[in-house]
Amino acid sequence: MKKTAVILGMHQGTMGEFDQTRDDCDVFVMNEMLSRGAVARADYVMQLHKPVVWRSSQNRNDAKHYEWLKTNTEVTVFMAEHFDDVPMSRRFPLEEMKAYFKGAEWYFTTTISYAIAYAIYAGYKRIEIYGVEMETNTEYGHQRPCVAYWCGVAYGKGIEVDFHSPQFYVSPLYGYEGDITIPVEMFEQRAKMMAENAKATLEEYKHAKEVFTNAVEAFRNDYKVGMKSLETHANNCANLAHEFNMSDGALQVNQRHIKACKIMEAETGTYFLSKQVYETEFHASVTKWQEHQQNLREISDALKAKDNELERASSRGYRSRRCDEYLALVDTYVKVVGKAGLLSGISIESKNLMAIHDQNERMAGGKKAVEIMAEARA
Repeated sequence: MKKTAVILGMHQGTMGEFDQTRDDCDVFVMNEMLSRGAVARADYVMQLHKPVVWRSSQNRNDAKHYEWLKTNTEVTVFMAEHFDDVPMSRRFPLEEMKAYFKGAEWYFTTTISYAIAYAIYAGYKRIEIYGVEMETNTEYGHQRPCVAYWCGVAYGKGIEVDFHSPQFYVSPLYGYEGDITIPVEMFEQRAKMMAENAKATLEEYKHAKEVFTNAVEAFRNDYKVGMKSLETHANNCANLAHEFNMSDGALQVNQRHIKACKIMEAETGTYFLSKQVYETEFHASVTKWQEHQQNLREISDALKAKDNELERASSRGYRSRRCDEYLALVDTYVKVVGKAGLLSGISIESKNLMAIHDQNERMAGGKKAVEIMAEARA
């Protein structure tokens, strides 16, 4: 066993930084990387998937992976257990590692994290990691913290960790570099855009409401006109109300942040809004939207019942009273749908601001947290 363990992932951004001609390290690769020729050499292959994955010709990464596993006679393949049809398979020492890491959190969400933990368990003095970015928020969203956790365990045991990634540990140092915030000018630009959208949609809504009211009056005066178009016009009003309120909700979000920034600036000379501000508003609006769904169901059911009444309203006096009730009910329906739009606008805009904040943090750059940890250990 060499002193250095190199763990290779498939991300092209940093995978190529590893010199594959080196012989001063033991190289760990993932799954089908070696069998399909993505790397020139490896000492260990981490293949911890179920047999149905690596035995199948439908393997999406390498259809011939199983053939390689059966014929490989040089490279150790870590698997959940030894399999006779894979001569170089070796049971991954999960239980032994569990005893070794007694007291630590038993936390694994990705093969990379198993490889890091094994390198610690096996006694390597240095761990180098290449081709591991986990930059998307799909499956990597829950895998990234696990990799960071096991790197922390390695640091804690005095193992040198060289993580080749321009972004994995990119984040401002909480409390010390907390000046990453969305500029108030951004809120002002977004508020202006939302106000313009709301104004345009409001004009559309006013026209749609006039068309709807005229259609109801025509039906009130003449049963033969029919009411087929009434539902279409009512839904058009509701959709425009929803759209208007979405813009208005987003506008209100930005207006609140503009106001908060200006108050802070007047009081302290500067302003700062953390990501938690947007997260709190997002979660609150989502909860209110979910609670509001019952109101939507009730008004929709009431409107459907009123539609049935109108279809039977051949008598002019009876029809006139039902039309009054219908107009009032549609007005309520539009308000209820509008409130749903308002809450959606707040949640969507808050989520957008969370993404903008994250982007600003990534652009800030730096690996200061890792550097400070390394310095403290030294």
